[in-house]
Amino acid sequence: MKYSRVKPQIRRFSFVFASALVSSQGAFSQQLEDQGLKLEEITVVARRVEENLQSVPMSVTRIGGEELEIRNISTGTDLQKLVPTLSVGVSIFGAEQQYSLRGVRTGVITYFNEVPTSSAAAELQLWDIESVQALAGPQGTLFGRNSTGGAVLFYPARPRQEFGGSVQVGFGRFGLREVTGILNVPVSDSWQLRFGAKTRERDGLVENLSGPDAQSQDRQAYRVSSLFTPTEWLSNYTVIGYAERDETPYAQISQSEGVPGCPVNFVSCVYTDFATGINLYDQELRAQQRRGIRKIDSPYDAVLEGAQLQVSNILAVDFGPTTFKYIAGYTHSNTHQFQNQLSIPLPLIIGDNDSKSEQQSHELQLSGTAFSERLSWVAGVYYLDQDIDNANYYQLFNPPGVPYSKAISQSSGGQSGLKSLAYYAQGSWQLTDPLSLTIGVRRTTDKPWNDATTVNPGFVCGLDPNLPNVDIDACVNRLRAEYSATTYNISLDYQFNDEVLMYATHRKGYNAGRFNPDIFDEDLLVIDPEYIRDYELGMKADWQLGEVPVRTNLSGFYAEYEDIQRTTSLFYNGRVSTGLFNAAEATIYGGQVELWARLTSRLDLRINYGYLHTEYDSYENALIGDLTGNKFAQAPRNTFDISVTYRQPMPTGELLLNAGYGYISEVNFADENINLPGSSQEGYGLVDLRADWRNIGNRGFDVGVYVKNATDKTYAYNANDRSTPFGFVSNVYGDPRTWGVEFKYRFGAAR
Repeated sequence: MKYSRVKPQIRRFSFVFASALVSSQGAFSQQLEDQGLKLEEITVVARRVEENLQSVPMSVTRIGGEELEIRNISTGTDLQKLVPTLSVGVSIFGAEQQYSLRGVRTGVITYFNEVPTSSAAAELQLWDIESVQALAGPQGTLFGRNSTGGAVLFYPARPRQEFGGSVQVGFGRFGLREVTGILNVPVSDSWQLRFGAKTRERDGLVENLSGPDAQSQDRQAYRVSSLFTPTEWLSNYTVIGYAERDETPYAQISQSEGVPGCPVNFVSCVYTDFATGINLYDQELRAQQRRGIRKIDSPYDAVLEGAQLQVSNILAVDFGPTTFKYIAGYTHSNTHQFQNQLSIPLPLIIGDNDSKSEQQSHELQLSGTAFSERLSWVAGVYYLDQDIDNANYYQLFNPPGVPYSKAISQSSGGQSGLKSLAYYAQGSWQLTDPLSLTIGVRRTTDKPWNDATTVNPGFVCGLDPNLPNVDIDACVNRLRAEYSATTYNISLDYQFNDEVLMYATHRKGYNAGRFNPDIFDEDLLVIDPEYIRDYELGMKADWQLGEVPVRTNLSGFYAEYEDIQRTTSLFYNGRVSTGLFNAAEATIYGGQVELWARLTSRLDLRINYGYLHTEYDSYENALIGDLTGNKFAQAPRNTFDISVTYRQPMPTGELLLNAGYGYISEVNFADENINLPGSSQEGYGLVDLRADWRNIGNRGFDVGVYVKNATDKTYAYNANDRSTPFGFVSNVYGDPRTWGVEFKYRFGAAR
């Protein structure tokens, strides 16, 4: 479908719908409010200041702390059920999760308390949360570089004035044990502290016949928050979080379907005894197929361990119409993963990966109003300094029974980093009472660097000594680059009445360039940035269906995605080079609908739907050919979620029931997905159920029971596709049916 046909349809639909809503002004009568039917106002910080969600001219999904609890959201992958167009992929090489919004998987930044952080660190702190806010589309003005797809903001619960807290103990299937404790302490009228700790242990979900069970959890997280407000115009808010894990990673279940034998498959030949004709490789893959996806046979160790420290501090000074903020952040993390990348007892690919990172950020921000509050504005300076140290060892094609050794492994990695400096400003001018214009701009300068190394078995340097940046004695390829970009945001919004807002937005986003340290061609070592320009039409409306209040937020978008960075193979100087290149262009479009209806004072209905059309306009691969027409990886065409929540007052306390169904259509795991078996997961739906009896006996005791994936659906999060060189595909699967029981005691003001 061409955009020229889509845009008029969006305009006609928006006009008709808005006209109907405008004609129903005054829908929210005092009588409905008295009946408890009025929908609550929701506050977001999508434009770096607190605003009503219904007045923000952009697509924002906010999930509050209570909804996170009743929908059993405990991991980043759970969030994709609640946010339209969101897809969360699981890495096969560590703890990181890859967030994709609107089909853009390399441009979604996760923030924790206003500071950018890794998805792994954010997941370990996904408890005692005030809200999660997902901003869809390029956020290059206020949230900066590499936010071409959007941003996901995690906000922890803030310290409060009243003393109180809670202790929660949970048990569940697969030996689940978890304990969460929260304590809020008002030291004085001007200083409040909040302490929290959470531990979670679970046995492996995948049985291993000859080694440690896979996909276990063993996590501890701690958090201390301090809010100091000595005067009405001065505050300092500090959050310190620390978390660690020591568990086994996701099992990579090897598939045997379609695997050719020797001599077509090189690896099959490696594990064939030509004297007897026994093909051990084929035998083991077929044995795995008989075992299914919840049982493996891998006699090798499997470890995923690490620790993350996060510190954020927000100093705010209120000068009347102007507020000054200094937002400082520091993160430090380390991760170690050791795993056989097959689920069979052959040392085909054993990975031993270590990663350490340190990051600090500083942001000076001014915001305020002017001209009788007709102008709202925000401006700031942002600086980021990041250092990463990676060491990746791979042992390939060893005979069965040979122990792992770094001396006979190939290694890569090295040190890399980034220094980034940006200036930004954005203002919203109320041209007339209903009409406002917003203009924002950001100028970013990025200076990435990479000291890369590659060592072959026997500790022989694998770098090309003829490249100008190579220090062959130190076996280091020293790469440096500098990129600058101007990104912007322009929007018009029209407030028809207190209940209906329509808006049109145009934005430009920027993803910084990167390196190809393993490429031997000098001109291919550094790749250019990628850019996205999008256009969005949206409507936010509170209206009434009979006596039922309904909130409906709709948006449609169209985006031009240029110089897309993709791993592929290109012809250069008469030979094929494989690496990360600006290899593709694409036009993507889609839309989303979010509906919230209070059917009765006790019954809420929520429906979310997202649609995506992602297809490459051009995409070259020297080995496979023209990939034009392939669809984006990690970009399901349809995402859908429906949930109902019922509250029933009890003689003592309250009964709360929730049922949710989330559907994700077919997901590709590789960008080369046409006629490539094993590269996708067909559409699937997950059913989650929960029941809570709160404040039993009016004593602050709660009991909750839940079931996740109630129908025991089988689905994959990722695929390690090595079908071309090695002849297999290994899938990473999501959790089977799980259930749990939680006991909670709330004391003090928390009751």
